[in-house]
Amino acid sequence: MTEVSASPAQQTDSRLALLYLLGSLLQGLALILIQPFAIRAVDGVQWGLISSSVATIQIVIVLLSAGLPLAITQRWFNPANGRDRALGMYGFLALACLLIGVLLAIVVLIISGLGSGISWELVWAMISLGLLGTILGAQAILRAQGRPLLFVLLSIVSSVLANLAGLLALLVIGPSAANYLGGYLIVVLASAVLAVLLVKPKLPWKVTGVLKETSAVALPLLPHTGALMLLTQGAVLLLISTAGEVSAGRYGAVLIFVLGPLTVLNALNNAWSTRMMSAVGEGSSTRLRQVATEAALAGLLVGAVASAAAVLGATVLSRDPELLTPVATILPLASVGYALFLVATNVTYITERTSMMAYLTPAVLLVVLLFALPQVLANNLGALALVHAGGFSLLGLVYWWLNRRTKVGKLPLKAFIWCFAVHLLLVVMLSLIPVTLTAGLLEAAVVWLLALGFAAFALRRAKRSVA
Repeated sequence: MTEVSASPAQQTDSRLALLYLLGSLLQGLALILIQPFAIRAVDGVQWGLISSSVATIQIVIVLLSAGLPLAITQRWFNPANGRDRALGMYGFLALACLLIGVLLAIVVLIISGLGSGISWELVWAMISLGLLGTILGAQAILRAQGRPLLFVLLSIVSSVLANLAGLLALLVIGPSAANYLGGYLIVVLASAVLAVLLVKPKLPWKVTGVLKETSAVALPLLPHTGALMLLTQGAVLLLISTAGEVSAGRYGAVLIFVLGPLTVLNALNNAWSTRMMSAVGEGSSTRLRQVATEAALAGLLVGAVASAAAVLGATVLSRDPELLTPVATILPLASVGYALFLVATNVTYITERTSMMAYLTPAVLLVVLLFALPQVLANNLGALALVHAGGFSLLGLVYWWLNRRTKVGKLPLKAFIWCFAVHLLLVVMLSLIPVTLTAGLLEAAVVWLLALGFAAFALRRAKRSVA
């Protein structure tokens, strides 16, 4: 009855989740410390170019990876030559991304060269995203192997150190987006080399059936991954194409308030997905309920902490704290819906029904776009943030509905509803408090202490159940 919760494996799972979480927090904290210096080292236009270029890297690399990292992790546990297949898929991902990244860089070079001048920041960005495929593939194997320290090391080097190199390039060479992305590229290249040294991929054509299998997995997921990243960061691209670089830069300055919680949840999902995919038989249903409850509470905690830090964050990360504090408070509402989406997506992979993701996520994106466009055209950043966060709640509900009862078990919804309601109430309360630095410090202190207390209580309770 309690073999899943009381097994030594769960103690290992908890340790892995904690390591992924700590690594994610370290990564996020470092990026928060870098951004205030970068945003003040350049003018509004250059910061808009930097912000949009980095967003483009993150969107396109996830589009190119087409859901393969999670599929690679799943294949690792397959008894039918799963490890060789996983390494072959990793090799396919690395080579395909590198080829496409180089081709995109050449296209940008030619097109921009015919205009007013070469957009070197985009050239460097395209090469960077080509190299990131190698890093994602290596991390997928490291996740399956239960090696979180090396997983986190690759994350920190390829993101934190890359952005730090960009900042140093601004300060040493000159305040331009091209210099920032050039420094960024150098460290991403070093990260890709490190990834290959840590996990050596196999050439996909040397593993029987991998080319066909990879194509079968990746092609249906292309629309899904593209739509998901546009849901995450597309608001910046919409703003830069309509309202201009300044508005895009403002929104991008506090985009960390949605990216941060989502990054933390993605880090935890490295442990959740492995736990769910490695479970067999009747234990899978119990494991699903455990993970779902953890995910709902994690979504609430990280979202509440982020919302409470809105005043401090908007003050440090931007030049317009009064304008952007409401935006920063609202954006973390995405966290609970995204947590539900992650758990439901894991079920989708386990039940091998990923083909439906090709139209589900794009459909949600279209609905969100219909509501977002009027706010973008009106340059109403607060309303745009509400639509942005609401899109993830809709996404989570859609995937829950299609995975509510499967061979893995029943996916509970009640915990997610309660956690979202509590977070929404907190956001309403925070919006009634004046935007001052003193109030922001008090808000953050109170909510963070409550969150830490609850987390400590939950950990003690979990340890007692294991014992």
